[in-house]
Amino acid sequence: MSDSPFLEIVELADGDVILQSADDHQGEPLVRIRFAPEIVEHLRGASFDIAREMIDKAIQDNRLWGEEDEEGPTEHSVIH
Repeated sequence: MSDSPFLEIVELADGDVILQSADDHQGEPLVRIRFAPEIVEHLRGASFDIAREMIDKAIQDNRLWGEEDEEGPTEHSVIH
């Protein structure tokens, strides 16, 4: 990962959405979101927006950077 403080969210040609350093387009993405083909048509073109919200929420909750809640790590969370 580069030392750049800037990140960007990019939708790839295959439909995957990635989070990467703004100046490091050759390395592995920090996050990759891939929706199952059978759900993509139900999302009606909103897959990028949904992926962006998922990444934003993870950043706000500090989950991408390995910081834990005061209560300690939790098992998998499911949001319905």
